Amino acid sequence: MDASDLELVFTSSALLGTTLLILSSLGAGRMSLRIPIRLPHLRLPHVRLPVPQAMRRDDASATPILLGFVAMFGIGGLLGAALERDVLGQLLIGFGLGVVGASVAFGIFAALGRAEGRRPTALRDLIGRRALVTVSIGATLRGTVRLTYDGAIQILPATADASIARGREVEIVAVHGMAVTVRSLPPP
Repeated sequence: MDASDLELVFTSSALLGTTLLILSSLGAGRMSLRIPIRLPHLRLPHVRLPVPQAMRRDDASATPILLGFVAMFGIGGLLGAALERDVLGQLLIGFGLGVVGASVAFGIFAALGRAEGRRPTALRDLIGRRALVTVSIGATLRGTVRLTYDGAIQILPATADASIARGREVEIVAVHGMAVTVRSLPPP
């Protein structure tokens, strides 16, 4: 591999990595960018490497890290060529800046993941929570309950096995679509 071939590799890496990194950051939530590359699995017996929390969610978190490495590897290689380094020097500068680029991409996308907050509560997760009856519930009539979750006040239709008066505190025992089944709690 001569210097012109290496320069082509660095230029392609810089352009492709930067373009895909920008597209993946702009398209978050609207489009999915999947790179069909299969990397070999490295299995080390009895060695367990810690995996950062930001990468445990899904494999899409690894994409910005890989793209950050590719982009900065290319830019570093071009910088090495501009500084008139030999092939080994260009590769070392490329790998060094590639690691820096991967680290920066990891940090940025991990911070963005934390800023998104936690996932919203699913209705089935309401089982066991307490609510307040806002419209009396009859043995055969539907009423409503009010509860607060995910920072919002929710009013949900409710049923119960027995009549429950307005203003009583209840516990949610089941969820059926958008309605809940409740049971009365003993007075304090």
